[in-house]
Amino acid sequence: MFLLAIMMIAIASCKKDAASGKTLTLTVADSGKTLSVVNGEKILVTLGNPGDGGFTFNAWQYNSSVLQLVGHTRNYPPANSPVGDFGSDTWQFTAIQSGTSTLKITATQSPVETVTMFNGSIKVQ
Repeated sequence: MFLLAIMMIAIASCKKDAASGKTLTLTVADSGKTLSVVNGEKILVTLGNPGDGGFTFNAWQYNSSVLQLVGHTRNYPPANSPVGDFGSDTWQFTAIQSGTSTLKITATQSPVETVTMFNGSIKVQ
């Protein structure tokens, strides 16, 4: 019986946080939506790189007390891709606290024209 109790404690201590393995994957199709996640959940936003039009991404806009930017990856297109394909970019966030955050990514062409590439709302429960 004692051995069974020790095994149960060991198994319980190895249990992962339920949200640690979850990932919400977003694209431009999710722009304008309000999406819910739980604390600890990962959020990936992948958008086409607008470099073919001379645009560059600006700083990401989000509530840093609710979401944490973990990384930004540039995904280059394959060598045989069509001319003008600049690949995509992926941002990884982690939900760190309950609350709501707007998540907005814009791009600028010259100092005059700015376009919104993604604008959504993330609710962390």
